[in-house]
Amino acid sequence: MAGQPGFFDLSDRYEALSAAGDPLERLAGVVDFEVFRGALIAALRRSVRGKGGRPPFDRS
Repeated sequence: MAGQPGFFDLSDRYEALSAAGDPLERLAGVVDFEVFRGALIAALRRSVRGKGGRPPFDRS
């Protein structure tokens, strides 16, 4: 099917970005984003709506 991403397209794209010097990878090497996790979880707390669906972001 034309236009449909292949199985390895995303990993190939990430590999190409890394090889080109992805600025987000450099930023992640300088900034410890785990410091912000607690504040983000508190700020983005959602009401309980019953089980179903995937959480909107990683909480681990």
